[in-house]
Amino acid sequence: MGSGERIRIVIGDAHSSERLELTRLLFTEPDIEVIGVASDGEQALRLLRELRPNVALLDEDLPSFGGSAVARILRSELPDVRVMVLRN
Repeated sequence: MGSGERIRIVIGDAHSSERLELTRLLFTEPDIEVIGVASDGEQALRLLRELRPNVALLDEDLPSFGGSAVARILRSELPDVRVMVLRN
């Protein structure tokens, strides 16, 4: 990433309150932009393929595909996307 570019993030979390809190927290950072939010693994994977963010923050317990499963798929399809799997 070049100087002045924002880090583009997709958040995937089954809990709306946690998605909202992460989005609010990241919104305060001037160099970060939340470009997509998903409530399950299937939706997260669709957004990640479409939006191609720099970073994916994924809940391990996402319905349909957990965060680790999405990370494995991304490793082969979108290797430039950095993935952080959040565990409770």
